[in-house]
Amino acid sequence: MSLAALALVVCLAQDVTTPAAPAWKRARELAPGTARAETLIDALATAPEAELLATYKLGVEELGNQTRAFHMDVALPLAEALHARAGAPWSAACLGIAARKAGAPARAHAVLAEAAAGVPDGPERYALLEELGLVSLGAGDEPLARRELGASLARGSSNAGVVLGLLALRDGRRDEARALFRAQLERPEGRSWAWRGWGLSMLPGDSRPATGP
Repeated sequence: MSLAALALVVCLAQDVTTPAAPAWKRARELAPGTARAETLIDALATAPEAELLATYKLGVEELGNQTRAFHMDVALPLAEALHARAGAPWSAACLGIAARKAGAPARAHAVLAEAAAGVPDGPERYALLEELGLVSLGAGDEPLARRELGASLARGSSNAGVVLGLLALRDGRRDEARALFRAQLERPEGRSWAWRGWGLSMLPGDSRPATGP
């Protein structure tokens, strides 16, 4: 082969571009962070069925990282992508929590309410109702929050009982607060907060916070 021909072969080889790896594969090779989160958004839209479970797990892991860091501008789109692909109660809960922490209570409430309406009574439903109550409470709609937390408590949520107990304690309804906390003391979920609330409800005097300086 002449030198000219060899040079032409080398040039042609250099012009051949290697196809990019699919997003689900690239996401697994990236370190935790914004780049991985953005790649996962693409991966969740395009991953084949065989790769979905691993992609979901990595997406939830990265969502937790971004949420703990309060990078909600990254976390919320990732949560939206998770729920858009999965459409499951667990992904609705992920999106509801992300939307609540991102300051989008209307979006959080809509997603959670739709998911709660579609599942039978049980742990999944009471967890969704519990999160709904927290969204409503954070948005300032306490009557609605009490109804949602009460519905969650009736279906088995200990955390909802603790939150309702704290509200009762705040308002000076000590007997009600004591009963709510006492009912949660033997349950592992929320037990530490139930003990704190129980102790506060047993203190003498007015449990309501001061309203002035």
